[in-house]
Amino acid sequence: MISRGHIYFVDLEPARGREQAGRRPVLVVSSDAINRQPLVVTVVVGTDAARIPRDYPTNVRVPAK
Repeated sequence: MISRGHIYFVDLEPARGREQAGRRPVLVVSSDAINRQPLVVTVVVGTDAARIPRDYPTNVRVPAK
């Protein structure tokens, strides 16, 4: 089962507009109760901060370790 807090690599194609595309790491943020439902998982896509031209209210910076 897909679990909250785990990181998976997924293929985000097809993408439209400025959406993230290709094989990317995602962090599962939906609850495990929701994740048990078929085809329903909420994830956050990680990206390199250098690709973001400015800070947005919805962005969360995660320091690299």
